[in-house]
Amino acid sequence: MKKIKIIIVTIFSLLLVPISVYAKTNQQVMQEENQTNAAKISERNGILLDVARCPLTKYEIEQVIAQMNPQRFSYLILHLNDDEHVTFQSKILGNVGAPNTLSTEDLQAITADARKHHIILIPDFDTPGHCEALLRLLNQHNPKLARKIRMDNQTLDYTNNQTVKFVKEIDGELSQACSDQKYPYLMMGGDEVAGSGTHSKALMNYFNQLNEYENHQGFRTVMWNDSITKHNDLSDKIAITYWAQGGANTASGLLRKYFSNRATVADLIHHPLINANEAHNYLNISDLSDPAFVADFIKQFNQDNPQNFNLINNQNWTNNPDSYQKEVATDGQLVCLWGGKNQGNNMEQLIQFIKELNTPLPSQSSQVSKVNSSSIESQSFSNSKIGSITG
Repeated sequence: MKKIKIIIVTIFSLLLVPISVYAKTNQQVMQEENQTNAAKISERNGILLDVARCPLTKYEIEQVIAQMNPQRFSYLILHLNDDEHVTFQSKILGNVGAPNTLSTEDLQAITADARKHHIILIPDFDTPGHCEALLRLLNQHNPKLARKIRMDNQTLDYTNNQTVKFVKEIDGELSQACSDQKYPYLMMGGDEVAGSGTHSKALMNYFNQLNEYENHQGFRTVMWNDSITKHNDLSDKIAITYWAQGGANTASGLLRKYFSNRATVADLIHHPLINANEAHNYLNISDLSDPAFVADFIKQFNQDNPQNFNLINNQNWTNNPDSYQKEVATDGQLVCLWGGKNQGNNMEQLIQFIKELNTPLPSQSSQVSKVNSSSIESQSFSNSKIGSITG
């Protein structure tokens, strides 16, 4: 009799298993799938907020995160350093408590809030270029070190081991502030670095050292593409955010030169590639006040192909933002929201923009409800109004 009871209980338990699996909500399934895919940010959409030139408070950043639908976006990059301002409070730089900055505690709280919303929080501390504000701070608090690691007014000397040590210490502060994540990333910079063609090997060595350091901290790394040459020894572990082969340059003479030495998408195929197409994916925060422009941007975001990268056209020596790269296995796009010097922000417009980015086209709504691999495919976007803004 006892054996019969055991058999009955076992059979009843087995019958209950599919019921409990079936009982999962679409949201639970979506969240589990997102956690699996979040490890590869190159396959997902992200948003970059330029809080260096358009500072936001902890509360305002958390408002943005609250509007990011994890079906559409898996990560948020905070651009913390540029020529105009350093937004991260660093003990090394001596700007703890400075106005319009984020403390370590702020970043820890933002990271925790992002994790709660299934979003990866990625700190972006751009070096060795775009460091004018950083060098001003260092001149005040440690002028001797500033002289040692300065290449020019905007650039750190990436050929100097002292510079590598200095940047590792700042990146270490950021790593500690944003470490409480399942898949932590840190963006190292590499945007518009002066002299990179002449000192390409030293520059790649600079980023390889920073990457190795962050890997030991448990972080994966990301950098911009435009200072990477065709022949390089950059670690394949580094994800590349590709905004334009020619950068923001339009002169045919310069584009001829860059076509010969700057890496194409094909040259970087062994890296995780993120499409940050300058002509399609960039938006000045000031343009959020233009409803027609924003509507067009969002429409294109929902329609275009994410494999259209910004490469140099060697037929007429212009930039071609619609260079289709079929060999790139990615659906990932990065929406970059850039601010200008002394530019304010309108949180209501920003929040509305994020809300609208979340919304698929009507034809896609049935796909989203299925919560399968096609439901989280990222779409690309374009616009024709972007001026001379840079990554």
